[in-house]
Amino acid sequence: MITRVLLFAAARDACGDWIEVDAPEGVTARELVALLAEQFPALEPLLPHCRLAIGEAYAADHATVPPHSEIALIPPVSGG
Repeated sequence: MITRVLLFAAARDACGDWIEVDAPEGVTARELVALLAEQFPALEPLLPHCRLAIGEAYAADHATVPPHSEIALIPPVSGG
């Protein structure tokens, strides 16, 4: 399945507003992050510092990514 991932901050600078990842059905959040590193090498150094969100909620590593979900790669945030 092709999954669209929204990007923010440095990830957006590296690859644009969003990317499409070719992932098998039933992929977990952890597996999707590994596919991001494989298919988009520019993101690899950023991934250890980012969280994956599925449908507006942070995803646990073992969470399954449902087809047609809204996925976002969220960088660290700070308040001020």
